[in-house]
Amino acid sequence: WGIVIFASLYFIYDNSLHYFSYTIESYGKDYFPNFAPTLLIHIIFGMTALLIGPFQFFPAIRKNYPRVHHTMGKIYLSSVLVAALASFNLSVGKILLTEKYFTFGAGLFMLAIAWLTTSAMAYWAVRSRNFEQHREWMVRSFVVTCGFTSFRLLDKILVEKFHTDPGQTGDLMAWACWAVPLMVTEVIIQSRK
Repeated sequence: WGIVIFASLYFIYDNSLHYFSYTIESYGKDYFPNFAPTLLIHIIFGMTALLIGPFQFFPAIRKNYPRVHHTMGKIYLSSVLVAALASFNLSVGKILLTEKYFTFGAGLFMLAIAWLTTSAMAYWAVRSRNFEQHREWMVRSFVVTCGFTSFRLLDKILVEKFHTDPGQTGDLMAWACWAVPLMVTEVIIQSRK
């Protein structure tokens, strides 16, 4: 968990904090002013889910402070819902329709679908009092929540250290940042049964 939390904090520091300065310099002319509000909403709620997520898996919190666990879970799921809806607007409205980047935009659109689906299944499982399924779906949901952290970190390594083409790397990472970790997670979950 230390690695996940450190990577998340580094991602927020390196990629997100500058957006809280609501200027054209922070967002760039491609986002400012039309898509800047949606991007800021996505960042705020995505950061909330990213920071709350790990604490949902600590047994001490879950067992000793069930109300805290439930409240944090509601905040997490609400944050995912808002951030994913904002990402639909960004991936479809900006990337697919405006910029015509189909591979990149489709990957990010499907990332949002996977984020909503895994989180909705976690919610459905807990409402059905199927706590084992709830834990499994929450693991999947948080893996997808970390998708953009994986995207930025691996994209930076591939482009800066291995000198890959930035456009092709972005297209690849739009899909690989969530699909590959989700596949590995599924293998781990199923192998434990």
